[in-house]
Amino acid sequence: MIALPPLRLSALTLALLAAHLHAEEAEQPPIQVEADQVQGHAQHGAEAQGNVIITQEETEVRADWAKYDVATDHVTAGDHVEMRREGDLLTGRSLDYFLQARRGTLTDPDYQIAQGLGRGDAVSLLFDGPDRYQLDQGRFTTCPVDNDDWYIHASTLSLDYASNTGMAQNGWVEFYGMPILYSPWMNFPLSGNRQTGFLVPTISLDSRNGLDLTTPFYWNIAPNYDATLYPRYLAKRGVMLGGEIRYLQPSYAGVLRGDYLNDNETHESRYGLLFQHRHQITDRLSLSVNAQKVSDDDYFNDFGNQAEIASIDNLPREATFNYTGDGWYGYARWQRFQTIQNSDHTVEVPYARLPQLYFGTAPAWIPGAKININAEYADFRHPTKTEGERAWVYPTIAYPIQNAYSFLIPKVGVHATQYQLDETSDTETESRVVPLFSLDSGLVFERDDTFRGLAYTQTLEPRAYYVYVPYRDQSMLPNFDSGQTDFSLAQIFTENQFSGNDRINDANQLTLAVTSRFYESETGIERFYATLAQRFYFTEQRVTLSSPGRPADVTKSDMLVSVGGQIWRNFTASYSLQYNWQDTRSGRSEVSLSWQPGEARVLNARYLMNRVTDDTEQIDASFQWPLGAGWYGVGRMNYSLKDNQSLDSLLGAEYNAGCWGLRLAVQRYLTSGDRYNTTYFAMLQLGALGGLGSNPLGTLRNIIPGYTDPYPPAQ
Repeated sequence: MIALPPLRLSALTLALLAAHLHAEEAEQPPIQVEADQVQGHAQHGAEAQGNVIITQEETEVRADWAKYDVATDHVTAGDHVEMRREGDLLTGRSLDYFLQARRGTLTDPDYQIAQGLGRGDAVSLLFDGPDRYQLDQGRFTTCPVDNDDWYIHASTLSLDYASNTGMAQNGWVEFYGMPILYSPWMNFPLSGNRQTGFLVPTISLDSRNGLDLTTPFYWNIAPNYDATLYPRYLAKRGVMLGGEIRYLQPSYAGVLRGDYLNDNETHESRYGLLFQHRHQITDRLSLSVNAQKVSDDDYFNDFGNQAEIASIDNLPREATFNYTGDGWYGYARWQRFQTIQNSDHTVEVPYARLPQLYFGTAPAWIPGAKININAEYADFRHPTKTEGERAWVYPTIAYPIQNAYSFLIPKVGVHATQYQLDETSDTETESRVVPLFSLDSGLVFERDDTFRGLAYTQTLEPRAYYVYVPYRDQSMLPNFDSGQTDFSLAQIFTENQFSGNDRINDANQLTLAVTSRFYESETGIERFYATLAQRFYFTEQRVTLSSPGRPADVTKSDMLVSVGGQIWRNFTASYSLQYNWQDTRSGRSEVSLSWQPGEARVLNARYLMNRVTDDTEQIDASFQWPLGAGWYGVGRMNYSLKDNQSLDSLLGAEYNAGCWGLRLAVQRYLTSGDRYNTTYFAMLQLGALGGLGSNPLGTLRNIIPGYTDPYPPAQ
């Protein structure tokens, strides 16, 4: 026996004894014992008294007394125990622990684990292997020390940081000393990663469905597979059953989602289906599938969110094979749509393409030239309109001549189209061949200057764009996919004012534009820009979609004006105008202002007027701003001046308390006709536990440009 006097021992390396006893076994990490008094036994271990410190690798145990057994690598300690390991800090009354196996018990524990991300206390704590803990009559929170705003209580609480899983039996959530949620079995993530179990229910209230309660269950099937079941109770309509399956493989991935409800209000079965799949079949060949369907035209009005109601007109059902060859690209697509419309919202039903075959290539046949050859075949089907097949090919060649201060790009092309139209008794054939020529040119002048002590670079960029397309009569051709493009600074520098391939405008026209920009020389920030553009016509336009063509006495287009920039610090502004000199009236105008001086600080204002296409006049204002003491205000108003009514309005508040957050909001928006829907949001977010209630976060991001989350999720 080795006995040392009652003086402070600097270190006793018991691994030397272990190495002697277990020379033929794998080497154990050294054990160091420091205490006021230590007795070491060569075949058994050591006993220590007074200010004991036991260290093995990154594990440190401090106690009033301790015993260590060499053969079993077992430590017992008391009466006041403090244990540290890899950022974890645990204190308690007594410890019974196997160091290498990381198994044992700690009585009356207070713990801080996962580098301080979680803490709490319990009657006893069971170490169940690396990063696994089980607590009896325990509490858990992600709030920092001395902050007891919320806790999870449980008769048995399991924390598995290896799989990011927390589980509570007979669990309940305490918030500011009050119980707010009970569950006989509760599981929650310990960080932002995925895990199997019931997700926190979402609760909302709106005028369409009354109380709306969803209780999702998430199944983390495998690292590359998961599923979510989300039964949803709608007070006015009944129970909706829904589910989603996602999968991910090295060569393919996709999602399958479905919802079903036997509607108590309409007394009909209503459903929504979605299937999306992407598959890389070979290095060159891929497949994408996008199939969506709903039971009726009012499905999104009744069950969707505001973004779905506003944006969805046609649900696709399509499958596309894409192939990339050596210097060429092509695809084959089969495409149909389900058109969503009702008495207040009429949408033109698009043609189905059964199939559509596309080919494109850019061969390098002539050095310095840009050659493109594009071709397509499509079979167009429609329940009420003319049906038929269309094939076209469009080769072009451009020869850019460019340097640091100028460019000149001549371009020629020929668009050849063949139709076979289905008539009642036979097939009618039509064709069209249209040559196109364009010449794009521009100069860039720069000069350096100073303004109030800051160095600036100013540019002057004149541009001229000429297009010639001879007239070809196209009145006998059907219109499968062509539409009128908006007149804008982007469209004014294009050859064809129509989208699609059924109409190609005749043109003999010149576009003139000039742009000036002011850049900060040091930072590159564009402080100001201004563009002025107009198109001049040398002949009348005869090719149109339906209305009469442009008369010969109209020799120039509307004037386009665009000015703006980051005028001052974080303040940006822009103004655009489409002005008709002949009628001395504005066709379109838009003013946008935005100030973002810091995170979660943004003010936006926008005015929009359009008398060209849909005769609208609207104002849109939104904001996010700190109110003090952790509170933030959010809001948005979209108002139609023409109709004298609100289109969408939202007002809310958010709170960040550090380890929990609160979001409150109410939104009222126009669905169809004069019908409004009002939705109430209330979300209490408790750290990594997740949120209780209905989360307006996605809505806020969609309607407030520059919005930032003041309480981001735990990572």
